[in-house]
Amino acid sequence: MKLWEFILPLVKDMRVRFAMAMLGNIIILWFFITYFKKFLPDLPDNFIG
Repeated sequence: MKLWEFILPLVKDMRVRFAMAMLGNIIILWFFITYFKKFLPDLPDNFIG
């Protein structure tokens, strides 16, 4: 319960919510780029991912 009392004010902070959303978006974009890279054979090897 102590942990929840510590985390709750942080989650209510909109800057922390924005940072978590941006981090999630970056991870999802990285996943899509690495997953779909195999379907695009003309990409160079040093492309993102």
